[in-house]
Amino acid sequence: MKLYPLNLDIENKSCVVVGGGEVALRKIRGLLEAGAIVKVIAPEICAGVEELFQRGEIIWLKENFSPELIGDEIILIAATDNPEVNRLAAQSAQAKKILVNVVDNVGGNFNVPSRIRRGDFLLTLSTGANSPAFSKFVRQMLEAEFNENFGAGLKIISEYRREVKRLLPNPQARKIFWQKFLTREIWKLLKLGAFDKLEKKLAETIRNFQ
Repeated sequence: MKLYPLNLDIENKSCVVVGGGEVALRKIRGLLEAGAIVKVIAPEICAGVEELFQRGEIIWLKENFSPELIGDEIILIAATDNPEVNRLAAQSAQAKKILVNVVDNVGGNFNVPSRIRRGDFLLTLSTGANSPAFSKFVRQMLEAEFNENFGAGLKIISEYRREVKRLLPNPQARKIFWQKFLTREIWKLLKLGAFDKLEKKLAETIRNFQ
């Protein structure tokens, strides 16, 4: 399967999860992590989903799924253990031009990749639904390489990016600047969390760039 990679902004946008079990819980947490407004449709929910509901982090419709329960959501995730319910939810959502993910990969139009999130730094991995286990394996191997320091490092570089843009209005010059700065040495500083040295190197590169 050839997939088109896309990172979607769903902050403050309505999404719906059909199902209330442990699989649904994982999907709900991923949506909340991205800032979505999450509605759950399920007659029963597991303890983890119940906790999110009690904290006011999700909306819960305590009902069996029916098409009229969905509206203008941007995403629907069908995450029940009943293939027929998942199929109905997927068909109903796609009829309303809603993006659909189905946990058994039947009837949806997008997959949720394995991911590593470090602040605004997001790395996603996909095997085109051929082997979720392999995606998970690769993610676990990379998690140690891309530690929490990468999120903080990205924030620093982002702040300097505005200064570089001001000093170098020419896009080609900025491209050359970042190629010169982003070296194996910077990778090591990021991984170590040596942010003072990172900022010093940034300031030095800006000062000496011609």
